[in-house]
Amino acid sequence: MSKACKIVPVKNRLGQLLRRPGGVSRTEAVEAAAVAVETLREDYVGAIPQELGALEAIAAAARKKRISPRDFEAMIERAGRLLTLAGTFRYDLLEQVVQRFCDLCVGMLEKGIDDAEAVDVHLRAMRLACPGAPALSEEEAGKMLHGLSRVHAHYHIRRLGPAAVQADA
Repeated sequence: MSKACKIVPVKNRLGQLLRRPGGVSRTEAVEAAAVAVETLREDYVGAIPQELGALEAIAAAARKKRISPRDFEAMIERAGRLLTLAGTFRYDLLEQVVQRFCDLCVGMLEKGIDDAEAVDVHLRAMRLACPGAPALSEEEAGKMLHGLSRVHAHYHIRRLGPAAVQADA
């Protein structure tokens, strides 16, 4: 390096801010995030029936013909949105039903099965678990999930979602 070169340290504003005392604790940040999510609840929870309606429309159109791989992919994409909404706003039963629907679609796609009735059963279960529907008792919810598991077993479709490690009722 030549003697004419001079290295000048640049002030790092982010580094300075990080070294400065203050800020918020992890607990405060999580609480603030929860409040922010709750402010979005009304708008986004209102989208759940619309997303479910879009899924039902795809299934209805597919029912008139054979359910194609493209139909399954479209349903999986829509179901992914529902899964995000259900998980974000802690609709546990809806989240479990949508996970099973995704597993069903992936399994049917992989196996080349196009049974519209199995899809319809899962869509009806989503309607029962949808916000605004009459609340199901724990026993009723368990029976519904068990029935969906029986559909999966009939087609030899395995659970892919995080709930796969839990034993079915």
